[in-house]
Amino acid sequence: MPTDLYTHRRFVWQRAVMDLRHRYAGTGMGFAWHVLHPLALIAVYSIIFGVFLKRVFEDVPVPYPIFLCSGLLPWMAFAECLTRGCNCFRLNAPYLKKLPVPEQVFVAQSAVTATLSLAISFSLLLIISFIFGHQPTWHWLLLPLPLLLLQAAGFGFGLALGTLNSFFPDIGEVVPVVLRIAMWVAPVIFPLSFFVDHGFGPVVALNPATAVLIAVRDLFIHQEIPPLPVWMGMIGWVVGAWVLGMFVLRMLRSEIRDVL
Repeated sequence: MPTDLYTHRRFVWQRAVMDLRHRYAGTGMGFAWHVLHPLALIAVYSIIFGVFLKRVFEDVPVPYPIFLCSGLLPWMAFAECLTRGCNCFRLNAPYLKKLPVPEQVFVAQSAVTATLSLAISFSLLLIISFIFGHQPTWHWLLLPLPLLLLQAAGFGFGLALGTLNSFFPDIGEVVPVVLRIAMWVAPVIFPLSFFVDHGFGPVVALNPATAVLIAVRDLFIHQEIPPLPVWMGMIGWVVGAWVLGMFVLRMLRSEIRDVL
């Protein structure tokens, strides 16, 4: 599979960029919507949790909007990667039926598009950090590593979900619901200590995004290198997701183009 992705890398990149350009084509704000959408969510969550539930975040060492951005933006990109990957085979059915292009190429395009959106929206985090006086350090240079690992895991899971969704369309309706629930059992809105204190630590540890969010906040907020178990957790989820995706695709590949 990596060989197929490398062979079609230009196809993946061009379609990802084209998808990003056309997403808000015809709107007056254009690419600004990539920032305005997460900004609206950040404003709402900051008011609800940063003001009305302020006592929950007394141990957070930075202003809540910074803490929130560092978790919400990666999660939104991961959720987009999964959602778009889940639906990519159905949306690209005409291409799959006419072009001799490997199926995983379309999942890769969805993952690259979500990653480009993350790169654009992550600029919002830098702006908010400067506003609140959170100064950059060399640790920030390592931020792309956990973020790319999260999207790589999203690609693997998206490949499995996209394959299954070709046969069972209900999966495409279930995934967004599951992702909404999963966001609340990951350290996105609340710090990890909140879940540990309430006995939900083991549950949160099973979320694929948890290790990445810990790493991002270690680098961005605490300005320290994440411990080895966190790196092993991130890499483990990527390997597991890719193995799962390739296994499901290999089992059902011969019938995908017939059922679409």
